[in-house]
Amino acid sequence: MRRLLSDESGASTAELALTLPLLLIVLIGAVQIALVHHARTVAETAAVEGARLAAAEGHTLTEGAARTRELLEAGLGPTGAAFAVSAETQGDVVIARASGTYPLIIPWVTSLSLPIDVSAEVWREAFRDGP
Repeated sequence: MRRLLSDESGASTAELALTLPLLLIVLIGAVQIALVHHARTVAETAAVEGARLAAAEGHTLTEGAARTRELLEAGLGPTGAAFAVSAETQGDVVIARASGTYPLIIPWVTSLSLPIDVSAEVWREAFRDGP
């Protein structure tokens, strides 16, 4: 009986069965954080590029909004196509905005999503007379 109680064969299998679900949860969480960070970075870059194009001399707000939409779709695919995009001016400043939601990849919970709202401001370019 004493020999059976001190026998540890199969202990590593039990430990693996206990720790593997925890390890998978941590791994899925890390991947989800990376994906959301990527989506936010793509949205910020798209807004900056759209505002920069709209602020350039000879370009319009519509072209800036179209550039923002183009970069969102290129970086996020169908998720980026669902973002709302706008461009406007306030004095000499062009503001491009992109807002939408990014779906989470958590297994068994497919309806959850995080909001992403970004904006970028760029001064309008123009040549001016004088010093």
